[in-house]
Amino acid sequence: MKTLRPFGHLTPERYLQLFIGQTGGMAQGVNCSTLESFIKKIVLNSSEVLEDIYRDSHNIDGILSLKEYGDLLVNLKNTIGGEFKIVAMDGDNLQLKTTKCPFGDLIESAPALCHMTSSIFGGIAARNYGYAKIELKKRIALGSDHCDICIHTNPQSSEQIIGDEYFSDGVKIFAEVRAPSELQKLIEERLHSLWLKENPEPFSEALGEPPGLIAQSDAMLSVLKSVEIVAPTRVPVLISGETGVGKEIIARSIHAMSPRRDAPFIAVNCGSIPLELVETELFGHEAGAFTDAKTAREGRFERADKGTLFLDEINSLPLKAQVTLLRVLQENRYERIGGKKLIPCDIRIIAATNHDLSELVESGQFRRDLFYRLNVVPLYIPPLRERPEDMRPLVQLMMKRFGKRYQTEVKALTSSATNILLEHDWTGNVRELENVLERSFLFTEGKIIHRIFFDLTPDSTLITNKIPNIKLAKKRAADKVEKQILEQALQQFNGRVDDIAEFLNLSTRAVYQKLKHHNLDSQHFSTKVQD
Repeated sequence: MKTLRPFGHLTPERYLQLFIGQTGGMAQGVNCSTLESFIKKIVLNSSEVLEDIYRDSHNIDGILSLKEYGDLLVNLKNTIGGEFKIVAMDGDNLQLKTTKCPFGDLIESAPALCHMTSSIFGGIAARNYGYAKIELKKRIALGSDHCDICIHTNPQSSEQIIGDEYFSDGVKIFAEVRAPSELQKLIEERLHSLWLKENPEPFSEALGEPPGLIAQSDAMLSVLKSVEIVAPTRVPVLISGETGVGKEIIARSIHAMSPRRDAPFIAVNCGSIPLELVETELFGHEAGAFTDAKTAREGRFERADKGTLFLDEINSLPLKAQVTLLRVLQENRYERIGGKKLIPCDIRIIAATNHDLSELVESGQFRRDLFYRLNVVPLYIPPLRERPEDMRPLVQLMMKRFGKRYQTEVKALTSSATNILLEHDWTGNVRELENVLERSFLFTEGKIIHRIFFDLTPDSTLITNKIPNIKLAKKRAADKVEKQILEQALQQFNGRVDDIAEFLNLSTRAVYQKLKHHNLDSQHFSTKVQD
């Protein structure tokens, strides 16, 4: 009997070309808020093409059995160079393993390709079973000697599992991709490795502690997923967010995950350089270029060659320097001040701002052409008040740091003190939180912190204790309104979560989370309409 090879024409290159082909068909009229969501749509669309190829070759109609689904995945991945096999299978779950990645060494510099595999697997499963969660338990891309992949088709039994989720309403597939916990671990390990390389001396108070990375909230997990996607490239990234949210650590994370990680990471705060010295600081100068230039000096661009240049507070860059920077980005070469020789540069630019650059463009304070050059991949870091899930792990991390810094036992917060932190606005974000916690740590005797020292005035406790009650009342009122809106939407759309998500401009995951928070069952509303 002849063995069917439905994907026999595929190679890794043709496999990737499939997604490029889908891009052309979807680019017209598609409205995606982010590059990541656009990529997800392309891959999910491609998963349907691959499934149709398999069905045609095997003459299969109707829902794929779990065995047929597993054989499809193994056939597809092994045709393009993998060594996949099914290692376990039951009514709801399928487990695959491979010791060889189809993408070879490329996967080490582009681990986001794992999520392409996840979307292919998840798209096909959701199309057949209505739901799928793809759990990447081990990944060659993250240093393991094999990939261990579990596909879960029961949303109830896989609720506590971290993975990429896919839903179907019978017509469309919706993806809710979460960065796996091992990605955060890998980024932090690489950050620590670079920190130790830059600070070879033993720990001292002057050096501080290695960088910590906290990402418990969906918002920060999404940021890490974006870091994974953009890091292997050299495209410029523009990081925006309020003061103190951690823009530099995300810039360092991109560098740490990139092929440039062994080259320099040079950071410069554009707002801290005197206007007359900006170009000298960035591009250097030759001896005699001006009165005090007795010797030649390298600029930040020269020091960052082959590596990454982080331009913080890019909104502070004067217009004259903006012109020069734009020319360097266009030509990949520059001149020192007072020099006549063009110096080539191979640099990855990451810029950051706590202002809306588009508004500065409209007001004429920032060049439009430079903005477009820098804003190829925009990354937004939400303020701390919008990601309360990160508060407790941040507090624990900082308490450990203070204990080490002051050589004393680690202190813990009471539940009421923690609630005070959760209710505060944190206009200074993580930086403000660290200052407040350090002050509270120092001025608290014993192991338990009962009082949060927002300042050191005698009545600070009284003020602090009043604020949470007001905000708690506001939160309860907002929750009540939110529940009413969800109930109305459930009735209007007969419990269809995807329509509700589109109507409310939320992700499908966010709607499911809110329904769970308010103890609302979408199926109940669907059943009521059918009855």
